[in-house]
Amino acid sequence: MSKVRQLRKRLRRRWKRQPGIIPWLLYQPMRLFVAILRLLPIAWMFGIARAIARLAWFSSRRRRVGRFHIAQALPQLTPLQRDEILKASCGHLGLDAAEVLIFIQTKREGFLDCMQFEDGARERFESMKGKGAVMVQAHLGAFELGGGALGQLGLDPAFPMRMPNNYYLGRDLVDGRAGWGVTLLPRQGAVRKMMVHLRKGGSVILATDQNAHHAPVFVPWFGHPAATERAAASLVLKLGRPLLVFWCIRSKEVGRWTLGCEILENGGERQEASSQAVLDLNLRIHHCLEAVIRRHPEQYLWIHDRYRTRPPAEQPSS
Repeated sequence: MSKVRQLRKRLRRRWKRQPGIIPWLLYQPMRLFVAILRLLPIAWMFGIARAIARLAWFSSRRRRVGRFHIAQALPQLTPLQRDEILKASCGHLGLDAAEVLIFIQTKREGFLDCMQFEDGARERFESMKGKGAVMVQAHLGAFELGGGALGQLGLDPAFPMRMPNNYYLGRDLVDGRAGWGVTLLPRQGAVRKMMVHLRKGGSVILATDQNAHHAPVFVPWFGHPAATERAAASLVLKLGRPLLVFWCIRSKEVGRWTLGCEILENGGERQEASSQAVLDLNLRIHHCLEAVIRRHPEQYLWIHDRYRTRPPAEQPSS
């Protein structure tokens, strides 16, 4: 390892999530860029963010991962059609960033007026108030704004988040979400904190479509085994809580979104969170999410390596 790389590694370790002159200086270009974007009309802001994010398409590794995932989910499409979906998906990454860093922090007044609800969705959301519901989503569409909308609806949502390494960027993210009635939970000890929050009647938001590392359950995701977190299903079973799958889709009209949801469990008696029960519930969650993603594939995060962790049977023997 070169001396430069060693120095960079030591600096990252030293200033990880810590205030100081070095992280503050590294934060300034991002702060300036965000400040400039905030001065632009929303259509321009989102257009620039989308264009920058589409650079992810030029990463050969990301293209390979994305193409494999889309082929699993949409085998009926031609390679050209899949690539068009993947390019659009990369652009939506930029919209995610713009919504989190700019829109969600500056457009609080009348935000729900920008939201349309699928038939019956608002009533289903509001029926979860005070019930300590587990809300599950995928990295689809405007998933950050979806969480913000639940806060505006009075569902008192909380979700675990791995904070950015830069202290000042993390501070901005926490401050922005706080104004929406959303609570961020540190990843360490998150399950215990979520249980406390649920028992007080608040809701928790979890995503089950990311590769899990610690004691995962392997659940088919578009027909291919994927390492999946147990937390959402375990909380529903152990605490007897309602389970709602939801999504927030960007409309063709800039600055408009559509919220939808499906209630999978109404809550009731507590159950044992056995491996089979957790698997069965995650299967139902995945089936629901897969159906929505297939309707809006250009808005899904295909470049995440969902299948990176493999079941023991697929791992090479020593």
